[in-house]
Amino acid sequence: MSLCNGGLMPNKREKAHRKEILHAVREDERRKVRNSLPAAVPVLKALFSYVDLQVRSVECDHTLRHVRDFIRSQGLPEDAVVGWLKNNGGYCDCEALMNAEQVVQEAVPGYDDLAPTLVGSVNSGPPNSGNSGPPKEPHKR
Repeated sequence: MSLCNGGLMPNKREKAHRKEILHAVREDERRKVRNSLPAAVPVLKALFSYVDLQVRSVECDHTLRHVRDFIRSQGLPEDAVVGWLKNNGGYCDCEALMNAEQVVQEAVPGYDDLAPTLVGSVNSGPPNSGNSGPPKEPHKR
């Protein structure tokens, strides 16, 4: 450290070391979030996409109605997904979008470029965008 303006100032090497530590701490936090996710990231993206479509057409009723509809339609572990959403600020459909999805976006590199995927889907395109209910798998012949 060098003496500058009467106080101690870190030198370039110390600044670089501090920056490396900060980067490592942030990456560790992102890794912990990724490890805590209750479903695969593309499935969560499909969940958020579905809920977004629903709350755009019908105002949020301050419940997780659309989240729960999607979870049930996809056979996801409801308690685990709802618990994770609530632990990350998603106490209703609109908060799930505003808060919990942001947590995923910050923790998963390339999240915005990911295609939403339904559970067991071979098609990685967006979920059914109709407002008649949660997305369903196409009929297999």
